[in-house]
Amino acid sequence: MVISVAACSTPSGGRTETAGNGAAEKDAVLKVAYWESSSSDKAGWDLMIKNFAKDHPEIKLEPQVYPSNTFRQTLDTRIAGNDWPDIVRYTYQRLGKFKENNVMLDLKGKISEESLNDLVPAFRSAVTYNGKLVAMPHHTDTMAIFYNKAMFEKSGIRIPKNATDGWTWDELTANARKLKADNNLEYAFGGIWENGSGYRYLPFIYMNGGSVLSKDMKSITINSPEALAATKLYETWQKEKLVVKTGFTQEPASNLLFVAKKIAFTFSGSWHLSYMEENMPGNWGVTYMPQVKGKSGSDMGGNSIFAYAGTKYPNAAAIFIDYLTNKANMKAFAEASNFIPVRTSLINEGLKYTSFQKEMDLILNIVKTIDPKMADDETSIRFQQINQIYGEIMDPIAINGSMTAEKALEKAQKDMTEALK
Repeated sequence: MVISVAACSTPSGGRTETAGNGAAEKDAVLKVAYWESSSSDKAGWDLMIKNFAKDHPEIKLEPQVYPSNTFRQTLDTRIAGNDWPDIVRYTYQRLGKFKENNVMLDLKGKISEESLNDLVPAFRSAVTYNGKLVAMPHHTDTMAIFYNKAMFEKSGIRIPKNATDGWTWDELTANARKLKADNNLEYAFGGIWENGSGYRYLPFIYMNGGSVLSKDMKSITINSPEALAATKLYETWQKEKLVVKTGFTQEPASNLLFVAKKIAFTFSGSWHLSYMEENMPGNWGVTYMPQVKGKSGSDMGGNSIFAYAGTKYPNAAAIFIDYLTNKANMKAFAEASNFIPVRTSLINEGLKYTSFQKEMDLILNIVKTIDPKMADDETSIRFQQINQIYGEIMDPIAINGSMTAEKALEKAQKDMTEALK
């Protein structure tokens, strides 16, 4: 990805129609299920909901907003009771179960080819299945290191200048030890690989040359020397009480501890910028991810938008998805919510964010380090099951060190291979 960040004005969303011939069904009412991860995320959604109501008065929206940490469980409960929303926001990594169960409305022919061709290829691939366009990419995001300025200044910690200047793993560990001692901390740092999001630790494996899946995506490759080194790194942190002892499947804690000044830094998301400023104004900064021999990496985050195949209003649903993800509205949403667009034209043109321009410029540079193989692996059909297994096998390492890295990866290799069948 080539990203040029240049100031430009925000275009208006405007009224748009789908590529198909269908107008919205009469008296269409769309239940739109999503979560808001921060005040800036909420600002983006509020803007889109308001603009859509103005541009498409023939379609009524019923926003159904849930807490981010319970969204998946709530949606699963609703689906089990045959209470589907018409529109769903969902992460790319977890689309597999919906693809396989054929419950996503096929948008092929309802989104123009011109619009589709502007999508970053990896994200278009993520929402394509068996020749169907089962969703539209909405945005992406990624992780960075958020640090406590006062603690870093006290300990004299070097701030990396660019992605290749990121801390080595040895430097990261040494910095954590010093920060813990100098600031009398129980733990030095944490990370948002909690709450079923273990995949956010995978960049450590990929920056070290490892992977979860083989090149042909047909076999599991996690029990490798490269993955073992990344796993043993976490094991070291746990033994020395450097990393917060939060399980990969447990409730989030790292961001709360960071803003409470209980830890010196945390691996957190670009969408948390407003949260940090609200809770520790002026005393936080953002820097680059670690690197191995000049190769860095980060999380491939973000969300897609899909419609339930059984919706009573397929045309209205397609109109809303097309509207939300067109170029003008993707730009407006990203700039308001501190997300990153998934359209090549927008990435090349650059964005002018409503807040945190300096931090977002740095994060846009981090996006360029996301490993393409990791992106392919994380959007594969079986990745949701693979990620669940990964989180479960990392829990004993992260919580109490009751399993060694070697044993964990042996088990992961076996269980993931079974899940891949």
